[in-house]
Amino acid sequence: MANTAQDRLADTFRVLRASRYSAPEREGDALPIALGDLTLPARTDAGVYKLPKIDTAGAGTWCIAGHRIKGAVSLFDDNGAIPGGNFTVNVANNFQGKGVIATAAFSAAPTGKVSAVCQGLDDAGGALIENPFRVIESLMTGFWGFALGDIDPLALSRAVEGADALGYKAAGLLLNDHAPAAALTDILGDFLGRYEVDALGRLRLSLAAEEAATLHPVKALPAFPAENVSAETSRDSVINQAPVLYAKDHRGGDHILHDDGEAEKDAASQALYGVRLPSRGRLDLDWIRQEAVARKVQARIVERFAEPARFWTLRDSTLRALEVEQDDYVSFSVPWGRTEDLEPLTNQIGQVVSVGIDPGEQTMELRLRDTGRFLKDSSGNRLLTPAA
Repeated sequence: MANTAQDRLADTFRVLRASRYSAPEREGDALPIALGDLTLPARTDAGVYKLPKIDTAGAGTWCIAGHRIKGAVSLFDDNGAIPGGNFTVNVANNFQGKGVIATAAFSAAPTGKVSAVCQGLDDAGGALIENPFRVIESLMTGFWGFALGDIDPLALSRAVEGADALGYKAAGLLLNDHAPAAALTDILGDFLGRYEVDALGRLRLSLAAEEAATLHPVKALPAFPAENVSAETSRDSVINQAPVLYAKDHRGGDHILHDDGEAEKDAASQALYGVRLPSRGRLDLDWIRQEAVARKVQARIVERFAEPARFWTLRDSTLRALEVEQDDYVSFSVPWGRTEDLEPLTNQIGQVVSVGIDPGEQTMELRLRDTGRFLKDSSGNRLLTPAA
């Protein structure tokens, strides 16, 4: 049976075009999808993008976004900022009866091309949608034709709460035809998030976990013999010190630099990885508009990849961990393994990276990232026998 949600993620989404209106200047111009606060940082060339002229009557009407927006719009032409008295902005205009968009109608014709910087889509309560996972939710349900039932609600809730706690705010533009999967990868990649389609065909969105002071494993697994376990140490290719470009100058087609992350250096990480740039050069964050958010993302990259991670692959022939899902924490025991203190590896806590099930062979394979933490007794000592 085809997975329709997964199929739709791969289908190209075609943005609306000026051709749907009666007298556009150029029929092929795309109606922009603007999300988040493009007005930060407060520069006239940051977040500015060209508008399509959708009506040539009179002094002209331009489309600010192919949907309603929150407001806070500034307009520019070839002479610079356009005085507010020369145009009227309608943030939710059912223009020519063809659907609600944001428009700017001029009383005095502008000079040359018209550009804008704005705040994007708002929610039903009038608040600007900035949480990256709410941005994705609005794209899926408002533009890409998905239903709320196509999104795992619990995973979405956790991701939204995590992004809020970290102060993450996304802003960016979709100006071209694209596959939803490509847009998801673009947005989530900038916030250390990811997505997958679960067995029910729903999209599961997740944020790279922030490990709390106390972890609560959902399941304690028994001891695994040597023949059922393999281990590896991974030094991730992510750079230890991310020189972050935090804002896209859409008019200039470039990113705006805030600094090279001097405050986020990590000596241990540099000793392991060296200081190097990714293959593309600096780390481009298309969906981040605020320097503070970029610094938080950068700090998390440094923190998460400061040391090599130990991964364990456990093969179980009893399906004892059937209810375990990706990103869950489990307690596991590998008696022949050792901790950093050379103690037997018992009741170690691992984060589930992947789960593979073979119903025919009645086997399961878990891949775990070792958190370095373990179950303790009431005195704070490691439990030296596998938990029941």
